[in-house]
Formats: sequence, structure tokens, C-alpha cells
Amino acid sequence: MLIPFASQHSCCDQIRRRSFLKIGALPGIGMGLPDFLRHQASGNISSNAPAKSAILLHMGGGASQIDSFDPKPLAPAEFRGPFNTISTDLPGIQVTEYLPQMSQQLKNMALIRSVQHVQSEHQQAAHYMLTGWMPSRVVFKNEHPSLGSVVVEEIGDQRDLPPYVVIRDPATFVNRHHGAAFLKTRCEPLQLKVPFKATDIAPPPNMATMASGLDLARVEKRRKLVTTYEQILRKRETWAKQGMDQQDHYFDKAFNIVTSSQAVSAFDLNREPDRVRDRYGRTLLGQACLMARRLVDAGVLFVTISRGGWDTHKNNFSLLKNELLPDLDQAMSALLEDLDQRGLLDSTLVIWSGEFGRTPNVNKDIGRDHWPSVMTMGLAGGGIHGGQVIGQTDQRSAFPTDRLLTPEDIWATLYHQLGIDWSRRYEVPRSFEFNSVPATVPILPYGTPIRELFS
Repeated sequence: MLIPFASQHSCCDQIRRRSFLKIGALPGIGMGLPDFLRHQASGNISSNAPAKSAILLHMGGGASQIDSFDPKPLAPAEFRGPFNTISTDLPGIQVTEYLPQMSQQLKNMALIRSVQHVQSEHQQAAHYMLTGWMPSRVVFKNEHPSLGSVVVEEIGDQRDLPPYVVIRDPATFVNRHHGAAFLKTRCEPLQLKVPFKATDIAPPPNMATMASGLDLARVEKRRKLVTTYEQILRKRETWAKQGMDQQDHYFDKAFNIVTSSQAVSAFDLNREPDRVRDRYGRTLLGQACLMARRLVDAGVLFVTISRGGWDTHKNNFSLLKNELLPDLDQAMSALLEDLDQRGLLDSTLVIWSGEFGRTPNVNKDIGRDHWPSVMTMGLAGGGIHGGQVIGQTDQRSAFPTDRLLTPEDIWATLYHQLGIDWSRRYEVPRSFEFNSVPATVPILPYGTPIRELFS
């Protein structure tokens, strides 16, 4: 049985995605890794970049800013809702009462309260927030490379691990926007639908059988992390019959990525003490955050965690109080605390985001609707200066009143901290179906790093 929220996460556009494990284009093992490994030498990373990896926490559906990190206790009741506020470890800064643990982690985080854009439809906004590009039409596929795919293209991998991993809510609707688009298969992510159970009494099965070569068919059935060893061997035999070099260095390295003891260890949550797993919370978001910490510690460049359920047109306050905010509070506070204690926070940039904010007014269904006019985002670690709030909104958290910023500014900051030149241009293949696309496009069309975060 999946955790309870997993069955509830279609959004108002009624889009659902069939649960699947997408490891990539190389039949059997994934991500077009041999192609990627051949191109990694062309990476463009500054050796002085403060951040070496990034974790993106994407709240699918759009989180309510006024009910989380930008409360308005003096607003009329029809705007502020029933939640009280609590003080934080930053003097004069308050958050909602259902974020008590995060209230003590703001010393490590910068809250950006004045982010604004114009996309109010889920798919278009998700594409925008996961790529940095406005979609050019109704989004049926990934038009632009995702943030993680760009990071892989620019930095390259450094260890025998997938460089880009997406850990997703089984029912979330944003999966199509995590891909490499015209960067092709070498930058595709390893997408995992993690089957955590509601109580997680029995932890995920041990992946050690992958490394030892034992019963990989059973691992496939229980873990759904890689295809069977026999499939890989059959593919190698096919390549050999076609005259391809069976000992291709890059194929061998790609094979090692999904069978090495290092990869096995990184994905095996059984290696964590129960007290650590309990600290993160026995939920998909909690255990996904713990896995993300393990992955960046092992050398993965970019991890996206996709958690749906934030499209709260109905029963906004009940959902936030009983499920969404406590889940977020425990998982994200544990992630920041754990990274900090392990000395990983300085080199790992953590970003909390969603598609857009929610309306300041409460609708007839006791919910809040889509509101791109303002949203709150959070950044921590990776060399940025935490312990600050950037931007302000009006008394109803409806519009920015100070330091208007856009998602492109956030992503320019991400690339800046990773040492990536976001003005670098990519050639778009003619076979890629853009509408009036130029011959080349920059990594980001706009955006300026937020100076307060690192100056």
C-alpha cells in the first residue's frame, strides 16, 4: 500500500501519470549513460564554485504562501484563515504554527517572499519552474531542458552514480518536465517512484543483491530500480552481433553505475538507523529527503524531490494542518539539520519551491486557488547566506511590495552557485519541434543572481 497522500495527488486539471520507473534511453539500464560519459569532458564548471550539488524540493500543485512562510496575522479573517503564527530563530520573522521545526531552521535558510510570474495553469507553470523557461505552447512534452539536465550537461558526472535523480510522488503530475529535452539522453534523470508504505514498518528491500549478482529478477520485482541482469547481457550480445565493441569503456562504466556497490549503498535506506529514518518521518517526502542526503553524500549532482498534493482548491486548511505542513516541517528541517551536522550543507544548495502561490482570499470550498502573482521560495546551503528574508508582500500576501523577483532570478542564483555560466547557448537540433525556435538558445532567457544571497 502506498502512503495515503499518493492516491490523492491529481490536480484540478485532472492529469495523472502512470507510475513507472524511467531510467532512460539505453535499453535495459538507463539514462543514455554511455553517450553521457563520452560528453562529460566538455563540462563547464568553475573549480571555485561553492556548491557541488543541489536538492530541489518541488511542491506539486502550488503551496499557499500565506499559510506557510508568509503569514499575515493582521489581515481580515477571510484572508488570513484560522492558523496562528509562531516566532522563528530570526528576530521579528514569523511562520505558521504548523512549521515549528522549520521555524528553528531559518538561520540556515533564506526566504524569498516576493517571487512573481504569470503562469497560472499547472502544466505550463510546472514546466516554467522546473526548466526556467516559459513554455511556447500547450505543454505535451518537455520543451526545454530541466534544471538538473543542464547541471549534468555543464558539470558532468564524477563518480559511478547517476548524476541526476528524480524521486517522485507516484501520482504527481509534473514528471514530464524533469527531462533533458534537446540535450538528449545523456542528461536524462534516473526517475524513481519510491514505494514507501504508510507506516514503513518493513523498510525497502535490501539492494545488496544487485552488487552480488543474486536473484536480480526479485530485486526488479520488489525494488523496480533496474532491469534484470539478463536483459543487460542480452543487449550486450546484440551490440556484439552488430559489430559494436562489447568492451566499450562507456558501456562498462554505465553498467557499473547501476550495479556497483557504491550505487547500491547510496540507494539503500536500510543502512540508516531507525532513529534517523524516524527523524525524517516515515512518509514519502521524509524518506525521499533522507535518500537525497545519501545521494549527494555519495556524489550525485542534482536530486529533485516531487511531492504532490498542494493544489488545495478544497479543504485547504484541513489538508495543510493534518498532512502537508507537518510532513514538510519534519522532512525539510531534518534534511537541513542533517546536512549541516554532516558538513554537507555548505556544498549542497537546497531549494524549496512549487508552481505558484495561492489566492489571498478563501473560496467557497474553504480552499485557495492558483495565484502566480506572488509565491514564497526558500534557499539554504550551497554557499548562500541564510538567516534572512528577501522581499515583502502587501498586507494580504497578494502582491510583492519590495524586491520583486522572478523564478529566473532563483535559477540564475542556482547556476551561479554551481559555477555554471547561465548565458551559455545551446544549439537546438532541427528535429526538435519548437515553434519558431532560434538556432541556439541560452541556458536561461533572463535572470540575475540575487546579490543578497552571496555578496
